[in-house]
Order: sequence, then structure tokens, then C-alpha cells
Amino acid sequence: MIELSVHDAADVLALELWDTAGAAAVAQALGFALPPAGRSAGDDHLRAMRFEPTVWLVEGAAIDRAALDAAVADHGAVTPIGGGLVRVRLVGAGWRGLLMHDGVFDAEDPAFAPGCTAATVIAHVAVRLNVVAPDRCDALVPASLADGLIARWREVAARVDTPA
Repeated sequence: MIELSVHDAADVLALELWDTAGAAAVAQALGFALPPAGRSAGDDHLRAMRFEPTVWLVEGAAIDRAALDAAVADHGAVTPIGGGLVRVRLVGAGWRGLLMHDGVFDAEDPAFAPGCTAATVIAHVAVRLNVVAPDRCDALVPASLADGLIARWREVAARVDTPA
């Protein structure tokens, strides 16, 4: 069984660092080092995910925006982007198979494990994936296309969960 739940993504910030000089201060503000490409760090209260060479997405209720802004200083920018996103939580053993429908990314690869991130396209929609646990993957989806993609995922999940 696959559970799909939709959550607000208003807390998502794009953290861009233009040079490496700000990385140590940002790590201190977050309480952990920024993860390398294709990885995430933190927990459900504060998480950083790296999808691009100089950009991390930072999310969570524990974000200290003032400390983060001060840490970044002249080395980058912190921009709220969550208003344009919807967070979809996929829970259950079948989340990998669900993502394979209409997708181009091999979500079934066992190396795509907790702590891994990926930016991909599913059903013509740009999606950012974060594997949180063996049975959970969170997807950040553009709000303008979320309804259609979520409806498709619900349709596929119902078929996948139905015994033949």
C-alpha cells in the first residue's frame, strides 16, 4: 500500500552560495554541514537538500532565517520559493514503483536510499525527490502542476495496490 499525503511547502528556501567562503558559517547556522550533490542532511525539523551545484533547498519549522541570512551574507542569497511548491509525501513499500510510472529516473535503484536526492521529470513535471526513509520519499512539485500529478499518482497507486 502506498499512502500519498499533500503538505504545505511554504517553509522551503533556496540557498545559493556563490563561493565556498560562506559554507562554514551556513553549517554553523544550520547545525550541520551542507550535503554534497545528490544528498540531504538534517531531519524533519530542518533539512538541507542539494540538487544543483551551488543551490540547496532548506526546509523545516526550525529554520532560523535571520541566522541563515547572516551566515550567507555576501556569499550568496536565501530566497523563499515554497509558495510555488507542494510537498507530496509517499509512504509505503511501493513508492519506488509509483515513481517509475511516467518517470525517467530509476527510482528502483537500491543506491537511491535514505539521504539521497534527485531532480527528475515525472509525467512532464519537474520533481525534486528526497528519500527520507526506506519506506518514505518526499517530492517537491510545482504548485501549478501538482493537482494533475497527484491525481495521476493516486490513480497509479490504486492499481499498483490492487492484487491481480
